[in-house]
Amino acid sequence: MNTSQLGPIAKRSLLGVAIASALHAPISLAQEATTATDKEVEVIEVKGFTSSLKASMLDKKASDVVYDGITAEDLGKFPDQNVAESLQRITGVAIDRSGGEGQFITVRGFGPDFNTVLVNGRQIATENQGRAFSFDTLPAELISGAKVYKSPLASMQEGGIGSTVEITTARPFAFDGFKAVASVKGMYEDLSEETTPQVSGLITNTFMDGKLGVLAAASFQQRKLQTNMLETRYWRPGVDITDRSELDNPEYEDNAQYRNVYVPQNFDQIVDLVDRERTSGNLVVQYAPNDDMTLTLDGLYSKFEVDSDAHSVGHWFTDSNLDNMSFNDNGSLTGVTSTIVEGAGGATDFIRRRFGRDVEIQAFGANFEWLVNDNLTANIDISTSTAEDSSGGDNFFTVVGYNNEYSVDFTGATPSLTVAGGDAALQTPSLGRMHYNERNGFDTEDTISEYRADFTWVPDSDNAFHKADFGIYYQDREKSNTRLFASGCNVYCGYNFDFPDELLSVFTAQNYFGGVPNQWLTYDPEAFFDFATSDAAVQQIADATGQSFDDVRAAIDATNIGNPQPSNDSFVVSEEVLSAYAQFYFATEISDMPLDVNFGFRYSETDTSVDGTVQVLQDLQPIPGDDSDFNAVFEDDGEGKPINATNSYSSLLPNLNVKLQLTDDLYLRYAYSETLTRPMMDDLVPVFNVTVSRPGNLQATEGNTELQPYKSTGWDVSLEWYYDDTSYLSAAVFNKEVEDFISGQLFEESQFLESGEYVFTVLRPSNGDTLEVEGLELAWLHTLESGFGIQANATIVNSDAEFSLPGLGNSQNITLFYEKDAFQARVALNNRETFMQEAISTLGGTEPRFTETYTQVDMSVSYDVTESLTVFFEGINITDEELTRRGRLSEHFVQQVADGARYAVGVRASF
Repeated sequence: MNTSQLGPIAKRSLLGVAIASALHAPISLAQEATTATDKEVEVIEVKGFTSSLKASMLDKKASDVVYDGITAEDLGKFPDQNVAESLQRITGVAIDRSGGEGQFITVRGFGPDFNTVLVNGRQIATENQGRAFSFDTLPAELISGAKVYKSPLASMQEGGIGSTVEITTARPFAFDGFKAVASVKGMYEDLSEETTPQVSGLITNTFMDGKLGVLAAASFQQRKLQTNMLETRYWRPGVDITDRSELDNPEYEDNAQYRNVYVPQNFDQIVDLVDRERTSGNLVVQYAPNDDMTLTLDGLYSKFEVDSDAHSVGHWFTDSNLDNMSFNDNGSLTGVTSTIVEGAGGATDFIRRRFGRDVEIQAFGANFEWLVNDNLTANIDISTSTAEDSSGGDNFFTVVGYNNEYSVDFTGATPSLTVAGGDAALQTPSLGRMHYNERNGFDTEDTISEYRADFTWVPDSDNAFHKADFGIYYQDREKSNTRLFASGCNVYCGYNFDFPDELLSVFTAQNYFGGVPNQWLTYDPEAFFDFATSDAAVQQIADATGQSFDDVRAAIDATNIGNPQPSNDSFVVSEEVLSAYAQFYFATEISDMPLDVNFGFRYSETDTSVDGTVQVLQDLQPIPGDDSDFNAVFEDDGEGKPINATNSYSSLLPNLNVKLQLTDDLYLRYAYSETLTRPMMDDLVPVFNVTVSRPGNLQATEGNTELQPYKSTGWDVSLEWYYDDTSYLSAAVFNKEVEDFISGQLFEESQFLESGEYVFTVLRPSNGDTLEVEGLELAWLHTLESGFGIQANATIVNSDAEFSLPGLGNSQNITLFYEKDAFQARVALNNRETFMQEAISTLGGTEPRFTETYTQVDMSVSYDVTESLTVFFEGINITDEELTRRGRLSEHFVQQVADGARYAVGVRASF
């Protein structure tokens, strides 16, 4: 049967299969060709969870590559509330959370920056400064499927050493006429005790005898959550220190009392009250003027606003003021008292801070599919996407505090705190003095434009060679990063000036941790800034310092703390990629066992350029009344000097995929591939940026324009047994060897400034040694006729470079489900074992950060009242698990995070 004998819908479906194979090859064309010519085409109506599992299993079975995926249970009904949370159920995938929601993914030990994320086959822009995509910016209600490709084809965009993840949205031609769904639910947050709405809807229809299709979807979600945290930020290694009370002891004049010990930098208590609001929608129009052509126009929009309102009480450890220190056998601090020396030193800080995000994503595309003749298919695709975080200048960090003595005990599972004067001292407004203040944040914009032409050629003969794909791809990407900043520290730092009592009130941290105070002073940060720029504040400073009113006014106005300006350490990174590929498919038999083979190569050229300005450090000046920090002073009042740098490289990337059908139900796969991940865009910027200006702990970062890409050579071997209609077992081993692995290197470097020589610890990325990762994946899906079933998997990964690969760690998943008639229930457990979060903490310091083993349990129950109406209940993190992070050693407490449980009740209608 040739294509002229097919009806219009079937013909377009076959065309779609050919195009999908050319773009991202989710299904073996050898399998599809046999199915289309010799058998009836199997149509799967996906409505329930079991049907979703079956569809995903059949996709995996037919795939040409090592692949796993998730299919929506029904239109607009993805299995979890967040795409990342569904992806974590896939073997080899683990996630990082923000506010209790999945945000970033790690695949086979390779973190967020190593995974390319596509939406409908197109790379989507990200608001992050690196390459990681934030999955919490997209609602699950718009998603029809998600696929994780662990071995690539030549037709796939290069860039994902860990994986290529493709998210798909619904298309109107995938449905027969009219279809509509709507969902409404209320979400209750356990910690904040707030309930908020979430609403979504989708409608699609075809017109003009099926030649025109239109689909529109929209989603609105709101959350009012509370995140509780305890934090030490980081631990400092190799410290030589003496108790304050022993500084005058002649025994320690030339030899510190404690040598080469670990000392934490601070201890903070934080409550972040967060409003999250996500408004999203997509529109798709498809037009097929005849049976051989289909034009698709689509647009996607999502706005994600995170309004953070954090209340903190914090204590910073300054070496010269620490007393009564005790250490364990590892040299880690176990207890300390901070004292006041000549009216300065130890301090209690009441901090108001905003960790906000204001993200907007837009994506538009045009796709033309053309069945040129019975042998040749063409696909032309043009797209653009933009992601922007415009929170620059909207975030802030302000401190009202007073010099105070306090003690911290680090011997327990979490630190405990006592302050001089007891808890009442944390609630006395008359003690409040103005200290540090800044408005900050980054305006980050990422724009990706893609142009591609893909072709599939199928010969007339029935030889072993049955298909060839070839094409060309061009990407133009630009990421800009503008820092908005203003600080009045040069005027206010040092706890020297009174803050009005009437602007201070007592904050109560509800549902907070034990062992620490749960009440402390707080204030309105905008009232802080208003007072800091008021005539009353100017007069107070003038009276205290002997300066004139006009001089103080001029100094305060010069800080711009009411109107932060773009700082002159901003940058733009431009990247152009030109790629061409060819891949070939063969189908034959070995001893009556069907064998599918595809191999190909992809050639890619990359040109990058960096433009921007750099602030040149002129001096570090002491802060009166506060010997724990310096004021950084820059040349030319921070005007900055222009920078420009370029880099280019090219790569030839071969790959091979082999699938041998040992029996009707048993499949053996082998894959070999070479791929790359380009350097993180923010790592390319050659700017010397002071990150810590503490005396004795000066730190800075600097990028490296000459970085070369990570280059990976990998292989996979998997065995899959599909032993029942919706049941299978699989086992896979894999190995990836990554050359030119980029890691942060620490250098001790001197800066010769106006007031003398200062030694900085500088973190600079560079290409380093070869890193090898190997692992084992096990997966099991089993369903019973009774309606019960289990889905379980485990991933074991190992590397010869433990401290070079953030995200490397084992994970396990178990989902128990029941689906019978109108009733459906699921309980899902996800466990991620201890892994390194960062090789060098981005919060400061020079030590790694680890996230301890975390186990989350989610559940859902639904009942179909009618064929069109369903009621449901959902629970997320129902065991109230808390996230714990540590430093290099187990006793190096870094962070404890509690987001609490949340529950939702809702109704869903389908027509």
